[in-house]
Amino acid sequence: MDSCVIRAGLIDDHEAIRIGLAQAAIRDSPENKPRVSIKGVAPTVDSFLGAGANICDVVALDLSLADGSNPGDNVRRLVEAGYKVLIYTLGDDIRSLQQALANGAMGVSRKSEPMSETLSKLRRVAAGESIDNQELAAAIETDAGFAANLSDREAECLGLYATGFSQYQVARRMNVASGTVKKYIDRIREKYEEVGRPAGTKIELYRRAVEDGVLPPLLPGRKK
Repeated sequence: MDSCVIRAGLIDDHEAIRIGLAQAAIRDSPENKPRVSIKGVAPTVDSFLGAGANICDVVALDLSLADGSNPGDNVRRLVEAGYKVLIYTLGDDIRSLQQALANGAMGVSRKSEPMSETLSKLRRVAAGESIDNQELAAAIETDAGFAANLSDREAECLGLYATGFSQYQVARRMNVASGTVKKYIDRIREKYEEVGRPAGTKIELYRRAVEDGVLPPLLPGRKK
């Protein structure tokens, strides 16, 4: 990523929104650095991804698109393609927001906010920072269906394993057999799948652990 310019994309089915954010980036104060340049705009995730790989560093994604696509699937596809995702939304659809966060969205910007605030959040997400704001908290706390309801021992196992310990190392620290740890991990993954929060990889387990407060978020600048 060019340290002087952040290449941002915008996926929104309203042309006025796409034009408005692009113009806001052009008019943004020169004191705000790095500069944000809107390089890719599209009405759907399909059309954005079809335009080619690595065209942007970060993507602002509307939750509700006219093609009826699932917000969680949209985020997952963008993350798998290598993009960091900021949700850019007008509504208060908590379930859609939950799906987006569960699949790797790193923050939320409301369309009612000044566009300068959205540009600031794009800079932060592009730098690898997860934005802790009220929308994120609401998505996790307002619906019990979002929780995986881990037992204390499962949460302990998740915290150790997601931090980077092997199953054998976790077993030693928990004073149980390695086979027991494997059963814990399998059950943890099942519980997250049951509530629509993928946890098939160790990175996904780490994200779920951070979302649920089992582990603290990474400090800005560190990579997991």
